[in-house]
Amino acid sequence: MEVAMRTDVTLREEYVLKLWDTYINENLVQSTPCKAAIYDACSLRLVIASDGFYLLNNEIHNMSEGMRYPEVAYRNGIDIQSRHYDVRLADGRNGIYARDGSDGCTVCKTSTLLIVGVSDQKVKSEECNEQIMKLGDYFRKIGL
Repeated sequence: MEVAMRTDVTLREEYVLKLWDTYINENLVQSTPCKAAIYDACSLRLVIASDGFYLLNNEIHNMSEGMRYPEVAYRNGIDIQSRHYDVRLADGRNGIYARDGSDGCTVCKTSTLLIVGVSDQKVKSEECNEQIMKLGDYFRKIGL
């Protein structure tokens, strides 16, 4: 998985990029072919993403709203790259887990970040969900 980095980043984003590079390359990339992206939870600005993986502005906005209001996520589902996922779990605090057939999507929220991962038929959605949530736990542990 190629990682695309932004050049116009804040200091906090730069710190996340350094953590992302090491952690993702050693753990997420080597263990599962999930596509993943990290967004700043306040500005909803892309920090870093797998090559070719991105969310449209309305998709990240709706996902952020779904984190705040789980009933909205359950009712509307979430869309990623114009693909619709039905929400199976939304706790309003830590994450959203959604499915579209055998493919899955996980959104994990930390105090400052939204981490999004999708899986396809190459990897079980449960594996991708576990890896994205572990990444979220890691960022929570270091205060992000």
